[in-house]
Amino acid sequence: MIIREILALIAFLVGTFFGLFGMVGLFRFRDPYSRLHAGSLCGTTAVFSYLIALLLLAPSLASGARIFIILVFFLISAPTGSSIVAKFIWESEDATRQRSSMKREDKSL
Repeated sequence: MIIREILALIAFLVGTFFGLFGMVGLFRFRDPYSRLHAGSLCGTTAVFSYLIALLLLAPSLASGARIFIILVFFLISAPTGSSIVAKFIWESEDATRQRSSMKREDKSL
């Protein structure tokens, strides 16, 4: 029993770590694609870690099965949502201007 609680605590700490660094990435990076990458990757990892911790602390098999179903749906929906946001960014006018300015600035390629 105590081992499950220690593993859940570790999963909660890992989730908090990734969540905080995902927020830092949202404010630190300049271009929208880096922000999207930091936010979606760290956010997905944080929520996944929290759900694993909840799965470890589930009081019954029925509630554990519900948490597992939520976990599976989250793993399907989170990348889909990020892909929709990336497509919106790609098609927006600001991103077009930013891509053209990045091409002019980058002389190394």
